[in-house]
Amino acid sequence: MRSGELIGTLCIADERPGLFDSDDLRLLHLLARTVEDLIDAHAQRAAAAILATNLERKTDRLEKANRVFSQAEKTAKIGSWELEIESGNVLHSEQALAIHGYSGEEALTLDAALNRYVPEDRARIDAALASVIETRQPNSVEADLIAFDGKRKRVKAVGEYLASTAERPARVVGILQDVTEAYQTQLALQRAADHDSLTGLLNRHAFDRTLAEKVSDRNDGRGEFFVLLFDLDGFKDINDTFGHLIGDAVLEEASSRLRIAVPQDAVVARWGGDEFVVISPFGIDVAQARSIGAELISAIKQEVEISGRKIGVTATCGLAACGDEVSGRELIRRADLALYRGKSREPGSVHIYDADLERANRLRQDAIAKVRNALKEDRLSAEYQPIVQLDSKSVIGFEALMRLHTRSGKHLTATEVLPAFLDPVLSRDISERMTEKLCGDFAGIRRVQSATQFVSLNATEADLISRNYAGRLLTALESSDIPAHCVTLEITETMLLVNDAAAVQSVLSELRRSGMQIALDDFGTGFSSLSHLRDFPIDKVKIDGSFVQKMCNDAQSRHIVQALIGMAKNLSIEVIAEGIETEEQCNLLLSMGCFYGQGFLFSPAETASRLKFLQLGARRSEQALEPKEDPRLNLVR
Repeated sequence: MRSGELIGTLCIADERPGLFDSDDLRLLHLLARTVEDLIDAHAQRAAAAILATNLERKTDRLEKANRVFSQAEKTAKIGSWELEIESGNVLHSEQALAIHGYSGEEALTLDAALNRYVPEDRARIDAALASVIETRQPNSVEADLIAFDGKRKRVKAVGEYLASTAERPARVVGILQDVTEAYQTQLALQRAADHDSLTGLLNRHAFDRTLAEKVSDRNDGRGEFFVLLFDLDGFKDINDTFGHLIGDAVLEEASSRLRIAVPQDAVVARWGGDEFVVISPFGIDVAQARSIGAELISAIKQEVEISGRKIGVTATCGLAACGDEVSGRELIRRADLALYRGKSREPGSVHIYDADLERANRLRQDAIAKVRNALKEDRLSAEYQPIVQLDSKSVIGFEALMRLHTRSGKHLTATEVLPAFLDPVLSRDISERMTEKLCGDFAGIRRVQSATQFVSLNATEADLISRNYAGRLLTALESSDIPAHCVTLEITETMLLVNDAAAVQSVLSELRRSGMQIALDDFGTGFSSLSHLRDFPIDKVKIDGSFVQKMCNDAQSRHIVQALIGMAKNLSIEVIAEGIETEEQCNLLLSMGCFYGQGFLFSPAETASRLKFLQLGARRSEQALEPKEDPRLNLVR
């Protein structure tokens, strides 16, 4: 070959030897070049065939790649686009056109494509495209568009600048992705994270975030706003009576009414359990905030009809104003403090936070801490004040009174830590400890004061609404061999005003059936009602000491005591006077027909170990545990 490589041999023979001359050699050279040309032609055909085969394979792979890319575009809902900056011409891929919902025969222009974006997002799209052209840096943006077929979609547009070349002018190329499903999923997850699953209102986490934003806006000069905290009154009774499914339906209805009744621009959330919280609009005063609270209470208290049953529920509101440098957490604390006072004093109304509540709250927290520590360190004990027969000064019983001993040695009465009893858990703990003390002391009291007929034990409100209280008390007495008729349970009239009156009635009736007597303490102090004496199993009433101590010098107090004694006697209910301090008071009570009492005239409360030194009147020979009749009052039935 021309390259000098040997690829074969061409042999020409003549049967006449030695006859090749120069002409023959020239012909031989010509023949050899012809053969080489033929070989070159064959090689080129072979190379062309190989190239054709390779091209066919590459074309096939390209077509397959295009098909796969097209399928990937459809699957991922991604389309491509290319904008020629100078001319403004834009090319869209098939999938990009599908995202736009465009099926026209003419090319989709840039303006037509941009006009599909909703007005509130169009400015962001224009700004992002301008940024790519001006800064030559990639950019992306998410926005909503209304496709040509009317469907609203959430899309992500990405653009990147390509500089001009000799063959092509400057361009912006990018992709358009339909992210509607992912966006809706994200919204659903966000809603689930921020909204209560039962009521659909904002949950506590989302409310805290919103409140922090409101506080920040207020500090930037947007004006005053208020936080209103609502608690449903009697909701526990609904749950206990009708079950949690009905309770959930009540919560749903209450939340729906709140959502409808709150002013525009207000925020409403479920704070937890049966509590709801509202942030008022900016720029209102305290009178307007109180009016909002009253309107929402009115909306809630309408009867709820569920499965043909009408259920009534009311609400109490605590209200707090957002003052200077007040955090969201502090606002909630203040509203809760106002709500707490309202629940205890006047349920069903709006209560505004004021600075005086702080002192009461500090006293409450201090009392709770003292009692909690005393319980933990066993510094809570019982002392017993005698209840005597007034004419003979003979002891007939005792009232067990709580005493708290501080670390410094000071003795505190129950009155001095009274706010601690408002805590339901702590009050039950106190009651259990007092029951333990009575069970431990009773045998010794009976041994040193053999005429003792009963010992009174004070119940708390938390005890009476606890459905297993009667069983626990009777079990404790039985385990200590104390007959139930040797114990009187003292309650106050405020305990009979709780929402769950049926539970209180059930507890008292069970104790009464066991032989235990029930005494109504502080009788005549503000909440007296004949219906209490009629509807609850009351055996004794204890006239409050404030009336007894004034009756000798105050005619009105004397008339009240006389009326209380007469009313009780007419109902065959025994009367015990409290707070007797002078012989004059004792004699006046006897003349009015009251034959039993207690007070400092006879003895203060003493520890069980000191009762053996108590000398009052003549000791009775009868054993205290034997029920007996009194000609004037049936003290033990």
